[in-house]
Amino acid sequence: MAPKKTRLAMAGLMLFGLASALKAEEPELPTPVAKQAEGVQCRTTSFARQPGQVDQAVVLQDPARQQTVLFDITAGGAIVSLKYQGLEHIWGNNAGAMLQMALHHSMAPPYKASSQQAGDYNPTQAGDEFSNSPVTGVACHGTSSVDIVTMMLDFNTNASFYQHPLIAVWGGRVNNGTPLSYFTPYILETRASWVRTRGSRGPKYYLRLEQRITHLTKEKIGPFDFDFADYAPWEFDVRAISPKGCPCATSSTNYIAGGLYRDGAMNVGLAVAIPSSNFPENKVHAVFLPDYQWRMQSFHLESREALDGIMSKNFTWYVMVGPWRGALNFARHFGNGGAVR
Repeated sequence: MAPKKTRLAMAGLMLFGLASALKAEEPELPTPVAKQAEGVQCRTTSFARQPGQVDQAVVLQDPARQQTVLFDITAGGAIVSLKYQGLEHIWGNNAGAMLQMALHHSMAPPYKASSQQAGDYNPTQAGDEFSNSPVTGVACHGTSSVDIVTMMLDFNTNASFYQHPLIAVWGGRVNNGTPLSYFTPYILETRASWVRTRGSRGPKYYLRLEQRITHLTKEKIGPFDFDFADYAPWEFDVRAISPKGCPCATSSTNYIAGGLYRDGAMNVGLAVAIPSSNFPENKVHAVFLPDYQWRMQSFHLESREALDGIMSKNFTWYVMVGPWRGALNFARHFGNGGAVR
């Protein structure tokens, strides 16, 4: 027979174990639901694009209240409007002409051997020529920053004869437009926030766009042209570019920047810039494309890189209103913290 003290100790341990088991089986009280989700509240507004399409947009304002930016969450989270001191700097009247990023790849149809028959495989942030890329997630910190997740459509509605297209779905039903809209296997996340400028004149803040694009399938497509595009009203017809004479190897320059301005002194306008470190061991260049039909101007920063297999790529670019000299000074100071894969 076990000593009395030992029997008492064993009984105590059994009671302690029973109490612990009962406690473990008790349901925990639910965490109180926050009355206001301060971290994800977005200020929204309606924005009418020509010819009268009304979209919902998220509003960002810089801390100095000089700029108001609208991210069109009906159209993939692309920037449909940017007003600086009350002046509109974005054209934004269709999905192909907002401030946004896109991909381009010349893809020949399977029954054609000649690259002359290639079509433009064109995953685009805002959507295709007839429909909009859906936003699957959006969160804001007041009007100071926003995070948007976008499923990108092929702007050219599979004119490239991509062999594994997925027909877009709207409101739970298969898209039945003509032509059809097609999803691409690319997800774009956009994180927009404000950074201080370097000069005393002009705006106090520039807009930083940190983006991540993710390829969801294992297939190999080959190199894409990354297109960072700004579409401006027609009167923004004075061009600025630096460095000149590109394509330039990213090993020889730490940035590429350019923009469109209303005046010869280049004080009123908008520039975009990318650090060359976004595309290490590649080249960067820029293209100006006036559109006489739609009466708008566009500027495109471009580089080339593959997104083969399941992978993600991060990159950063900057949207800079006000004088060109301020934007250029800011871009020249880009560091070497490159894109991360």
